[in-house]
Amino acid sequence: MVEFVIGTPILLLLLYCIVELGRAFVQFSQLADAARDADRYLASKAILGGTGLVSISGNDSSAAKNLVVYGNAGGAGSPLLPGLSVGQVTVGNDASNNVFISVSYPYQSLLGGTIPVFYASGSINTGALTLKVYTTMRAL
Repeated sequence: MVEFVIGTPILLLLLYCIVELGRAFVQFSQLADAARDADRYLASKAILGGTGLVSISGNDSSAAKNLVVYGNAGGAGSPLLPGLSVGQVTVGNDASNNVFISVSYPYQSLLGGTIPVFYASGSINTGALTLKVYTTMRAL
């Protein structure tokens, strides 16, 4: 019984950490996939006519941001990740005719922003954890 009382909090903490790490990995993967899809869309739309110069219109920029957040260019439905908004997505181009998409998403913990500490009083704040994704693609 004493071994169970000593071992249970450690095993629960280990299990919780594994679940949180897996959840963070899945959220990062979904975010990276959405950013890559939006970057591919933006790269196909960014060349202005036959000039060979990259020009991102406002409509293409907002459609790419909607692709990252909602999974569709129209912006319909609910966000792919809880708390993800269009304001967290940056769209742009550089001097090399590349387009890029950058997303900064604050990680959402299962317990609402805190991880309990079983071995002491208090908790760990996960509000400071941010998943950052940056994709770049050559405009077609």
